[in-house]
Amino acid sequence: MSVPDFSDPQPAYLQIADDLRQEVAAGRLKLGERLPARRQLAQRYGVAVETVRRALDELAHDGLISTQSTRGTYVVKTPDRNEPSSELQQAMTEVRRLAERIEGLESRVKDLEGH
Repeated sequence: MSVPDFSDPQPAYLQIADDLRQEVAAGRLKLGERLPARRQLAQRYGVAVETVRRALDELAHDGLISTQSTRGTYVVKTPDRNEPSSELQQAMTEVRRLAERIEGLESRVKDLEGH
């Protein structure tokens, strides 16, 4: 699969974040290694620099990378193999939201049945 796959409903920045996460997990990007510059990554993935920035923000949020203002962005942690991908995390969040809405609707139906 080509990253990003624009037919995929998942945003390009999440696809890129997952691709980079897989590179770290596979050892192609090693702990302590400097990532390519944002412009280089943008060219590699065929996207805007802003899309790459959002992907890197995802990885930084997960604690996998760290950016030092004048030195670049480095791999500081390898992903936990048991850690769900951002796509799975997003789906799990949506399922929780739907479950809460269903509980609320069930409660409303019970109230209406009681009246």
